[in-house]
Amino acid sequence: MATSNGNNNPVAVALLGAGYISDYHLNALRQLPNVDVRAICDLNRGLAERFAAAKGVPNVYSDLGEMLSTEKLDVVHVLTPPHVHFVTGSQILEAGVDAFIEKPLCHTVDYCQKLRQLASDQGRSLGVSHNFLYFPAYEKLLTDLRSGRLGRLDQIDIVWNKELGQLKGGPFGAWMLASPKNILFEVAPHSFVHLVHLIGSPDSLSVDVHDKVELPRGLEFYRRWEIRGWKDNTSIRIRFSFIDGYPEHYIHIRGTNGVARVDFENNTYVCNEHTPYLLDVDRYANVVGSARDSVLQASGTLSNFVLSKMRLSKAEGPFPYSIARTVESFYNGRGSVLDERVEASIGEAAVAVAEWVAREANLPEPQKTASAPVEAVEPPVQKPTVLVIGGTGFIGRALVRRLRADGRGVRVLSRNPRDCPPELLKLQVDIAKGDFTDPEALEAALEGIRYVYHLGRGYGKTWEEYLKYDVEPTRKLGELCIKHGVERLFYASSIAIYYAGENASTITEETKPHEGVMRSSPYPRSKVENERVLLELHREQRLPVVIFRPGIVLGAGGSPYHWGVAAWPYNSVAALYGSGNNRLPIVLVDDVADAMARAIDLPNIDGESFNLCSAPCITANEYLDELENRAGIKLRRVPTPGWRAYTEAVAKWAIKSVGRDPNVALPSYAECEGRSCAARFDASKAERRLGWSPVKDRETIIYKGIYLPVDEFFA
Repeated sequence: MATSNGNNNPVAVALLGAGYISDYHLNALRQLPNVDVRAICDLNRGLAERFAAAKGVPNVYSDLGEMLSTEKLDVVHVLTPPHVHFVTGSQILEAGVDAFIEKPLCHTVDYCQKLRQLASDQGRSLGVSHNFLYFPAYEKLLTDLRSGRLGRLDQIDIVWNKELGQLKGGPFGAWMLASPKNILFEVAPHSFVHLVHLIGSPDSLSVDVHDKVELPRGLEFYRRWEIRGWKDNTSIRIRFSFIDGYPEHYIHIRGTNGVARVDFENNTYVCNEHTPYLLDVDRYANVVGSARDSVLQASGTLSNFVLSKMRLSKAEGPFPYSIARTVESFYNGRGSVLDERVEASIGEAAVAVAEWVAREANLPEPQKTASAPVEAVEPPVQKPTVLVIGGTGFIGRALVRRLRADGRGVRVLSRNPRDCPPELLKLQVDIAKGDFTDPEALEAALEGIRYVYHLGRGYGKTWEEYLKYDVEPTRKLGELCIKHGVERLFYASSIAIYYAGENASTITEETKPHEGVMRSSPYPRSKVENERVLLELHREQRLPVVIFRPGIVLGAGGSPYHWGVAAWPYNSVAALYGSGNNRLPIVLVDDVADAMARAIDLPNIDGESFNLCSAPCITANEYLDELENRAGIKLRRVPTPGWRAYTEAVAKWAIKSVGRDPNVALPSYAECEGRSCAARFDASKAERRLGWSPVKDRETIIYKGIYLPVDEFFA
């Protein structure tokens, strides 16, 4: 293994890009001996800092050149969007550093060839990471295919049917969505590399695309792709579907001696071939054998998952295992001969297929691209006096619409203005780039502002992360509002802070947060702590603050699969809280915005809090009835009594405790049972003090709160 730099020193490694895949690369690197991950670099320095703090990476950069000149590196993992792979890869190789690039190698064949030539000229190793080439099930297929067990190859089918969540929630400024062809270089290389690895580059291809959807900012996307072709006498069929549905990812091969199937979703491999028995017995033996193999493999996958959580085994799930094997393979071969699955030539071959498919699809380029500046769409026409933090979210968008309808100039703080929803741009609001965890961005955004709405949510899974990325930034925001003389700060808390189970009395603003709920869940705990911090600033430094606690908020722009109604492990499965027969504290999103807007300059409400719920008139089961009828689907409902939810939570806690997970918290029965919302919520204070009158008509709530989101989701 080439895990030294030639001087018996650890191999110095850095990560370029702090997205989700960086976790897998870092974990893989830490399994290798004599490898030292010294730095992480990302244009979003805050994102890199959060990653480094959570993972113990010592150095953070936002400029690749600075990192290359400061750190004495041997390898950089390029984990950026595809369109910058060539530029960053070239910079790394020219600095005398090896490059390991997350697929695709580059987004054009020309760039792939230039990068390979540069690596050769510089005498550096260049590798590419395709995430599914080292799956155990795939390796079994590869062995059987190359040994001749399957006979002469007749057909190969490669299927990727998985919802692409970005189509509904963004970010719409991502390179992947900038052109309908870009998906061929972002997701499709997973399948294209399997094709070229198993049978080589095709001789012919034809392509059909279907199911066009319109995206914000003039973009479009095709959700279904059908690719057919030939390699010698082997027929090729590759399918992509990016709609919501049961996920499938598999390779099916038919040979003259047998058929084989790799199921990547379930991590199974099944090979069917004739036995010496009569036809009916032969069929029986194949069915039983396939079932036996599937059960054994599925049991092994589940056992590895449980044991790894308990820290009793180093075995991981198949996806992180495959990435770890990919990374290990590159380090084994760097400086000499790389394995064919990480060698740059296979990455170039996959990109060549992508380019071929793009040509055959013959799709027009969009009129507007992701590089179009936001400012050119609809410039603000009114000086902003209201700052909305979290204005791109569900409630935030409704609030901005209401404020603009009231004639107020609005500024929205957005991490990435290019991803700002087009409906906000049409309202001619001022878009300020920044994150509310960044005090400098906050201070800049407060210029000329009289009122601030804090609807933002910090980052975190653990309480320590919530403290750093939610509580402390909220405290800083309060202090800055005092410094800048802001006339009123509004904070969006949540009814999640309350115990709302069967033993609760009527919940008012005076009801205390429940200790068990706080202990077991960092989200409501952070809401309570933020309220405490802001009210402390109100008492001690006269911060003019008002707190809202919305209930289960429904309406256009929201998902019909609402987690306040039920838990949704999958879109087809609704895990009800309790029996699902309690009437829920529902409120329409426009009514929440109405309450918030009414309070903007109302006198004598500083230091007050307001529950925002309508009259309860719909149960979870009734909500699901309406969802099913409107969408024309049937959901699987799973009633989950509090005792069962608590038992499951305790079992998970026990497994993680055995594994010494430092972030595990003892479950709370009150938190598990309280999700049923059996208690009655009283919002009369908001109606009385704010002059608020939320919609209470059941049919209107069903139409606006269920039908409209369903229609949007399934459009």
